[in-house]
Amino acid sequence: MEQFVNLLLENPLYLVIAVIVSIAVLLLFLKKIIKLLIVVAAVFILYIAYLYWTGGNITEAVRSIEESVDRSFRQGVDFFKKPEESPG
Repeated sequence: MEQFVNLLLENPLYLVIAVIVSIAVLLLFLKKIIKLLIVVAAVFILYIAYLYWTGGNITEAVRSIEESVDRSFRQGVDFFKKPEESPG
């Protein structure tokens, strides 16, 4: 890994190419995340419309989804905050 870093630092052209490739990969990743968020929002809107037309309790459903997302987010944060346990 150190040799790779030295190669990039010694050759500015390689460094520019690596930066361009890294930015392209990052933008492609963000594009996929945005598409996923749009799909999730569309499914949520369809669910709310379904509840409206069937006479379901929209307020309770939204509150339940909000609590579920909040709980999942907290679990994710806790997962990444945990110190790594050493094998032994």
